[in-house]
Amino acid sequence: MAKVSVESTEGVYVDLCKDERIKVLHIDDEAGVLAVAKQCLEEQSKIQVDTALSAKEALEKIKRSKYDAIICDYQIPGKNGLELLGELRQQGNDTPFILFTCKGKEEIVIEALNSGVYRYVGKEGKAEVTYEELKRSICDAVRGHRAEKLLQAAEKRLRQITDNMQDLLLLLDENLVIKFASASYKSITGFAASEIVGKQAYDFVHPDDLPKIIETTKKAFEENSVGRFEARVRRADGRYVFLEGIGKLLVDEKSKVTGAVLTSRDITERKKIEQILRDSEEKYRKLFNEAIDAIFVADGETGILIDCNQAATKLTGKAKSELIGLHQRFLHPESERKGKFSETFAKHLGDKEGHLIETQIITKNGEIRDVALKGSLVEVNGKKILQGIFRDVTERKKVEEKIRFQARLLNSIGQAVIAAGNNGEIIHWNKSAEQLYGWEKEEVLGRNIIEILPQDIVQEDKQEVLNHISGKKSWTGEAILKRRDGTALPVIITTSPITNDAGEPVGILGVSTDISEQKWMLEVLNEAIGKVAELNEKLHVVESLTRHDIRNKLAALNGRIFLVKKRLNGNTEALSHLKEMELASHQMLRILEFEKNYVQVGSEELKNVDVGRYVTEASLLFSDLKGAKLINDCNGLTVLADSMLRQLLYNMMDNTLKYSEKTSKIRVYYKEEKDQLKLIYEDDGVGIPDEEKSKLFREGYGKGTGFGLYLIKRICEGYGWKIQETGEHGKGAQFTMTIPKNAKDGKKLYEII
Repeated sequence: MAKVSVESTEGVYVDLCKDERIKVLHIDDEAGVLAVAKQCLEEQSKIQVDTALSAKEALEKIKRSKYDAIICDYQIPGKNGLELLGELRQQGNDTPFILFTCKGKEEIVIEALNSGVYRYVGKEGKAEVTYEELKRSICDAVRGHRAEKLLQAAEKRLRQITDNMQDLLLLLDENLVIKFASASYKSITGFAASEIVGKQAYDFVHPDDLPKIIETTKKAFEENSVGRFEARVRRADGRYVFLEGIGKLLVDEKSKVTGAVLTSRDITERKKIEQILRDSEEKYRKLFNEAIDAIFVADGETGILIDCNQAATKLTGKAKSELIGLHQRFLHPESERKGKFSETFAKHLGDKEGHLIETQIITKNGEIRDVALKGSLVEVNGKKILQGIFRDVTERKKVEEKIRFQARLLNSIGQAVIAAGNNGEIIHWNKSAEQLYGWEKEEVLGRNIIEILPQDIVQEDKQEVLNHISGKKSWTGEAILKRRDGTALPVIITTSPITNDAGEPVGILGVSTDISEQKWMLEVLNEAIGKVAELNEKLHVVESLTRHDIRNKLAALNGRIFLVKKRLNGNTEALSHLKEMELASHQMLRILEFEKNYVQVGSEELKNVDVGRYVTEASLLFSDLKGAKLINDCNGLTVLADSMLRQLLYNMMDNTLKYSEKTSKIRVYYKEEKDQLKLIYEDDGVGIPDEEKSKLFREGYGKGTGFGLYLIKRICEGYGWKIQETGEHGKGAQFTMTIPKNAKDGKKLYEII
């Protein structure tokens, strides 16, 4: 890997932002980091750095000044960096936001990128590389932000066309000369796009329809409105087809008309059928329109609705004009449009006598209604017509379901059920109530229910329960009742009003459940959870704060070392000592990183995760793959794992970029074998000598801390995988992870979609 000196890179980014000065706000709770960053960024560049030590100070400065970019640490006083970003976005501030922080949890990095952070830059590493990367990120962010504004303006004009695309599309200029025709135009009219482009749109309209089309067009231009039309359009063979469509004007930024977009569809067959129906309409129109049941008429070959009666519009909540031209499958919910609808449609086509089924329709407001449907196929002048009679049975189905539900409920209930009249006299006491409370049915019938309410419920609370019932409301709560022998019994009680046909309350129904055992178990569990949570909280706080403080101090130390090195250039002995200090600092950071990751191994519940997505997310943690091309062939593969899989992939990529020379390609892929799958990571670097392969996964072995591959092995073991190095020295490293088809408990360890 080529070395980059301070002298060779100080002027690299001056030219990137030379057009105008860039004003940046840097937020960090370490004054030392701010000072180092300001000096490094402003040297030989047009970047002007303003600083803030807290979120509050930053917000005040943002109110007073406009910044081209914002740099922020993750942990700052007042709120973290992502919370500050969220507040700025809520205020409408879309200034590019760069997270400049010590390396933390990968979840934080992914959350940052998903939250709109332009780039994540780590404080660790060599200072000259870190601040060069930060300069590049600032320049890229500002330039990208400006380009995005221009792109949004271009997309607005594009949407004016695409939002209106239906079956056929014509694009006209301001003189109504055809500039573009969709490919579907040839299948309808026989004209290829090249045959009509450059010609007047009016040239293809039937002479009898032309005056109306001209009038519609004129009105649309004068009122800048949408023009709806029906017209006969000439085909290439001289015949005419009926088209129904919409025309919409296109305007530029100054509201000047630049053309129009026309979308249309062929309604020739619909017109023919409409004419056929009109010929025989007098014979059945009155009966058809006044029928109580909804009647839909559709083309037997296409399924397109061509007529319906008033009951149909009432049932669906849609106007007749909204139904005509709609495919009949869209009368039904999404769940029935696929398999069930196809089966039903086939039965209707094959049964001229009519076939009765029960199905569902969806109304305009999204309500699902149950219907009994009888469909029959008839022929009119040789044309197959499908007629469907729909009877709304929603209320009947509800009553039937309610009866079935109540029957199941009464047959299976195991709780104590008590009923009382309005005066409080008990009128029902089931067997479970006898077993729960110790009172026989004959002993309690006729007694007032208030007598067995909890003793610790005061009169006001008793009255509240009664108020709920009298107000036709249910009430649920916990209570301490007493059995016949005087022992306390914790229960959950649900009370509901019993009403007559007029909806008037005539009594109370109460269902109670013994929760004695649950109460005891909950107390024991809560006590244990509380102790564990308290201990974990203490450990987490100490660990998190210690790690964060050490990282920040080391980041500041690295910055200081960087500045001292610049000023001691030529003092070989001093630079040698500084280099040793810098190496020790980086070793400490990697040890802290290993400690954090090692603690996390096995702490999460395993679930099916998308390997392809994790490969991409792991690569996003690097600001630069140093020229290596990443080939991700894992799309469609899911494995039973957790978020540490992302760390595993990151460690492999990190090893490649740090220790593999002349790497131009990184590939992650898989291949399935009998009862197992092999997930393979490989690069085309120098590879690993055979004599080192048996030692690779030992704790402490390696060029760095010696923990990276050891952590990878432990993660694989936690998943039930095996890992080994299978590459060939001189051709590149290759790590093969063997994943069994199923775990010992039968769970699938991977799936290929």
